Amino acid sequence: MVRTSVVESSFLIPVHRDANLSDGWLHSSEAWEWLDDRLFELFGGRTLAPGLHQGFYRDPDTGEKVTDTSYKYTVALPRSRPKQLRTLLSEACEVFAQKSIYLSVAGQVEFIEARGHESG
Repeated sequence: MVRTSVVESSFLIPVHRDANLSDGWLHSSEAWEWLDDRLFELFGGRTLAPGLHQGFYRDPDTGEKVTDTSYKYTVALPRSRPKQLRTLLSEACEVFAQKSIYLSVAGQVEFIEARGHESG
């Protein structure tokens, strides 16, 4: 059996919509189901880390400190398909009302933004 070379990738999805973009409310169950369906369709699975992950960052548009609580997802990402995960997370920015989503692929961090959103 030939195995595809994969790298560990992880990303954070805050449990609330961005209060500067939206209403700051919790995400709907439909949003979480959409993400699981897309991850299964594209990558065949995912792992959800136990517990919630608390963090903060400087909002690139307002300069203000933003605190959030997130779920951490891990996906075995085929080395030939990083663009698919970036595209999915760009769509997730819209579904989850986020300016950007933190992504780490094999230790390399980037912030994926919604299509058409440029921070700064």
